[in-house]
Amino acid sequence: MPEDPPRAQPVTLSFAEVSATDLPRVGGKGANLGALTQAGVPVPPGFCVTTHAFDLFIAALPDAGARFDALDALDGRSPEAARAAAESMRQALDTLAMPAQVARAVVSAWHGLGVAQPVAVRSSATAEDLPGASFAGQQDTYLNILGEVPLLDAVRRCWISLFTDRAVLYRARGGFGHRGVRLGVVVQQMVDPEVSGILFTADPVSGHRHVTSIDAGFGLGEALVSGLISADLYRIDRRSGEILLAQAGDKQLAIRAVAGGGTRRETLPESQRKARALSDEQVRALEAIGSRVEALYRGEPQDIEWCIAGGRIFVVQARPITSLYPIPRSPNPEPGLRVFLSFGHLQMMLDAMPRLALQVWQLFFPAGKTRPPGGRAARASVAPGTPPLSAVICPAGGRLYVDATGLLRVPRARGVALAILTQAYEALAQSVAALVNRAEFRQTRASTLALVRTALGIIGPVVARVPAVLFSRDPVAGAAAFGRAVGSIPLAAGARIRAAPTPADRIRQSARELDGLFGRVRSHLSRVVAGFIAHKWLARLARHRAFDEVRADVDRLLRGLPGNVTTEMDLAVGDLTDLVRPHPELAALLESRPWAEARTLLDGVSGGRAFAAALDQFLARYGNRGASEIDVSRPRWRDDPSLLLRVITGGLFAAEAGAHRRRHQAQVDEGESAAARLIAAAGHRWPQAFWRWWVGRLTRVARAGMGLREHPKLIIVQILGVVRAEVLRAGEALARQGQIAQASGVWHLGFDEVARALDDSTLQLSDLVAERAAELRRDQPRKPPIAMSSDGEIPAPAAERSDLPAGALAGTGASRGVVEGIARVVSDPEREVLQAGEILVTRFTDPGWTPLFVHAAGLVTEVGGMMTHGAVVAREYGIPAVVSVTSAVERIKTGQRIRVDGTRGFVEILDPPD
Repeated sequence: MPEDPPRAQPVTLSFAEVSATDLPRVGGKGANLGALTQAGVPVPPGFCVTTHAFDLFIAALPDAGARFDALDALDGRSPEAARAAAESMRQALDTLAMPAQVARAVVSAWHGLGVAQPVAVRSSATAEDLPGASFAGQQDTYLNILGEVPLLDAVRRCWISLFTDRAVLYRARGGFGHRGVRLGVVVQQMVDPEVSGILFTADPVSGHRHVTSIDAGFGLGEALVSGLISADLYRIDRRSGEILLAQAGDKQLAIRAVAGGGTRRETLPESQRKARALSDEQVRALEAIGSRVEALYRGEPQDIEWCIAGGRIFVVQARPITSLYPIPRSPNPEPGLRVFLSFGHLQMMLDAMPRLALQVWQLFFPAGKTRPPGGRAARASVAPGTPPLSAVICPAGGRLYVDATGLLRVPRARGVALAILTQAYEALAQSVAALVNRAEFRQTRASTLALVRTALGIIGPVVARVPAVLFSRDPVAGAAAFGRAVGSIPLAAGARIRAAPTPADRIRQSARELDGLFGRVRSHLSRVVAGFIAHKWLARLARHRAFDEVRADVDRLLRGLPGNVTTEMDLAVGDLTDLVRPHPELAALLESRPWAEARTLLDGVSGGRAFAAALDQFLARYGNRGASEIDVSRPRWRDDPSLLLRVITGGLFAAEAGAHRRRHQAQVDEGESAAARLIAAAGHRWPQAFWRWWVGRLTRVARAGMGLREHPKLIIVQILGVVRAEVLRAGEALARQGQIAQASGVWHLGFDEVARALDDSTLQLSDLVAERAAELRRDQPRKPPIAMSSDGEIPAPAAERSDLPAGALAGTGASRGVVEGIARVVSDPEREVLQAGEILVTRFTDPGWTPLFVHAAGLVTEVGGMMTHGAVVAREYGIPAVVSVTSAVERIKTGQRIRVDGTRGFVEILDPPD
């Protein structure tokens, strides 16, 4: 329970006495109405019953501590538990009377407002109408209240509504707590409107910040917000004043005030039902008021309730629009519309990340960095510090977005980029195409010469080496050289970091290693690029009639690729499963106990010691991997091998030992046989010797190069493991010195901030860390768009396909074949077990998930394209896969039998769950 504020605090405040800073005293709604009133916005007069009055009411609650304990124990996962706890609290509060001093103050304020005028009584919680959470509709509202007794009863019922089922569940799911939330009440003079509705100063559907969207209906707004009518919809361009849409809805009824108090429903005549509620002039007048209110809140888009009475517009409520995804802010000063692509979708990890994890990729990305003038010697003379961040990688909502505007503004480059995206990630290509086709984007063009100069500086060394790899160099020897670099590059980086003399210097050196990492890996990327090109050229050659019977072998060529480090890791996991298989007691231990506890008991069970030794050997090579591994703050397998243990125990359902090795060898054989058949088919073209040599060369380059695609990622995650260890040590030092509350708070600081704090022990960062941690919690539930513009626009999904069976879920076929099986929906691979033979259904996968593929019969993901992680691995493993299936984890349930058609790109749900 919050401490009772001093008795001297007021019980009521008029709107004119309230400002935006009074949220703790009057709640979000009251603070907003006070701020609007003081700014001169037309608001019907009223007053607030303060949170002090609520405290006085709830102070009489018996067993308050135990009741709040029951609410705080809720985790939001069980609606039934929330309903029971909320009902118990409401029943207890319903026995309490309103304190006499509160009743006197409310009646006095009401007399000042005018007792003959009906009022609206609305709840106004302190956790309401906030930038991070609106809490809209969580507490009660009472309209057209007349008389002293109904007024006091409505205020009391508003207090009790702080504990409605929906409000308790919303707070539990959002982690807002219950003890700290208090309730004010707004009492506002009722306006009997001809028309009312809701105005959004940004389009809530597309996210476009320059489009105002207005819903309107006749009578009170309750018919609209309750969903009782199909409201009018108006959209207006805020920049030009052009009305983009004026769509009259079917307004079957209106809610009107009743003279004696309360409301009634009125059926509208046919002539009025489908008539426009607003004229063009009224639409523009509403837009002007909306822009004025938004400006009052420093440009934060607003959700505004309004009404029109006697020809005058009134604002009765305003709150931030919390559903909009934040716009990435590019530091690039160039004018015009910008286009941003989701880095998380490309990397198959959509979770929000803390500041230091975001900076890892801003450091790594080679484009858009500001460097000191001059060559290497000039840069070396600059005082050491953390390197600059890429301006092309822009944070938004805890995620990263790539500003692709410079590339897409060059017409020829735009065409090439869209063609590549269409092949690699169809959904992303569709979104980008929609944005670059906007007239405002086409108005600005970039310099082709500048783009070429930038591109050559970044990938020129890669492109220069590709011809030699394609035509002359030994692809096997090149693959072996890259394999050695997987070990040597992280080893050298770790040595340089550890050689730095102070903790602060080691943090700065960590940043420098990330800054230079692309350049160190770049020299090997030509082999991967050549592999992709060779495969594409083979696909083109296979269009010739000589390849009619073996054309499908171009895809089969990618089965069982040699040297793939992720495949080798997965096979090693299968070997660990085989070590457990003959020992039921060991399997039971791993399934039933957390790893920290199970590890201490291994010596006492049959096979435990051998398993522990093998696992240690596995972690020595792969311990820096993990789920969502692009986020350096996430635990690695060496920290917590829970995911591996779930995969191992799930693999015990496989038929026999060694099945994973035999399956992989079958894929290798199929890939090599496909190469042989393609070479043989080339002999039917003239001149035979040349074509057999050329196709043979392309198959070797393709298999060798495509097998290297996971090497760069392994180098990166191994260096991230070194950086992670240094950052954790820094966090422990800062916590010991009292500069941050907990060592884990270090992830909410940037590299430069951590280094400065290590240099200066007087620097206090606890408040900054707490602020950023709260921001991350708010960002985590957001669903990041795959692409968006600098106007905030998120393109609508592509139209529904017409070639699907009835009820099928559309997606992109990413690995050919059809499989039927039992679905296993996995949201957290460290908690959920995929049993051998099940079909994996999830939002996304990254390399940390790939051990699950050893046992999966098929794959369904919500995001991804032909060249994203899950699709590539599925093709190599030969399991059917469909990606970009909208809302797959909500529409498919664990236990359902489904059919995955990776050839045509859809999923069918065959029967209900068992």
